[in-house]
Amino acid sequence: MKNNLLNPYVKGLSDCARSELHLDAKVKKTPSVEPDVGMFLEFFTRSMKPTSILELGCGIGVSSRYMSAGAPNAQVTAVDYNKSRLEFASESCKDNKQINFVLSDVIKFVREDKSTYDLIFIDSMKKQYPIVLYYALKRLNDGGVIIFDDVFMYGDIFKQDCELPRKYLPVVLVLREFINNIKQNYTHTLLPIGSGVLMVSK
Repeated sequence: MKNNLLNPYVKGLSDCARSELHLDAKVKKTPSVEPDVGMFLEFFTRSMKPTSILELGCGIGVSSRYMSAGAPNAQVTAVDYNKSRLEFASESCKDNKQINFVLSDVIKFVREDKSTYDLIFIDSMKKQYPIVLYYALKRLNDGGVIIFDDVFMYGDIFKQDCELPRKYLPVVLVLREFINNIKQNYTHTLLPIGSGVLMVSK
């Protein structure tokens, strides 16, 4: 069971999230953005009005659809390495011509891609966040924003090392160092929604 970082009242503010999208994730038993993060992405893209969005780790396309709803004129490139999830996402979004789903390893794609983007949303393997940031910054337009999801790992980064299951400790250590690096070297903000959202601007 995931630990809620926010109290029930604040979590309740996401009750108007697109429930059908999260039902898809539940039925497919696949991870996706939390409802409050989905609502944030839709709000933020509506406010930012990006024309190009890159999503690294799109899963079945829940966050892709939130961002496309907020920025209906943006071209969304959504990348994932899981073929079955990507096929489901593509079928679910077959009427949305703004989203292009790409089957690829996230690091390989962002390293080799030559396009640039106004907004990059990253929800891939957490231990890869430092190297993904390095390449994502090269793909980001001036004035653009990179958003990392789940940087608090459902509160695990705040626990003592001895409280963590051994298998989670390496990832937690990477995330702690990653966040400290961002805090010291980049214009950023941390939002306590979902399992922690980190935003970096260029």
